[in-house]
Amino acid sequence: MTNKAISLLAARGLAIWLALSLLGFFAGDKLINSLLPFYETVTEASSEGYASTIKIEEDNIVFYATALKAQPITPSRSLPAGSTIQSSISVLHALVPIVILLTMILTWPTNCVKQRLYLLATLIPALFFISAATVPIQLLGQLEIGFQNAAVKAGLTREEPFVLTWMLLTEGGGRWLIPALTGLACCGLVMKLTKS
Repeated sequence: MTNKAISLLAARGLAIWLALSLLGFFAGDKLINSLLPFYETVTEASSEGYASTIKIEEDNIVFYATALKAQPITPSRSLPAGSTIQSSISVLHALVPIVILLTMILTWPTNCVKQRLYLLATLIPALFFISAATVPIQLLGQLEIGFQNAAVKAGLTREEPFVLTWMLLTEGGGRWLIPALTGLACCGLVMKLTKS
């Protein structure tokens, strides 16, 4: 690639990122709203101890978790079965991985229409993958932080569950890295499949 081609690709990527960011800012809640049933399914599958209801309220994704059985917090204290607790993240926070993935797929240079169509076809499974790996786990992790804080106040230590570890990983840069690597994998796969 020449310097001019790299500059044009970078400008294209920046323009696509800016357009997607503006679209997300003004209409992202509609996309996230369509993913809410999927988020509920993933949170229930990831936690097993809660019935999930997820809604958008005032630019936040709010997770209402109703305990199906008593959830232990400390040896002497638990969240009673039937109790509902909540956690939330902002809609814009949830859109970041989606914007990164879409920017990578739409910016990637292709040699023909076939490659572009294949790249677009990879978007659906990739979108579901990054959506499952970020938002539901972040919502569950927020609940776990509350449990950890309650244990610390009681002077106890509580084992850190996987969802909390994963949430901390995504908050520490994984929320950017997961869609970037997923986008690269999609682009690499398509380039390999359509190689002449």
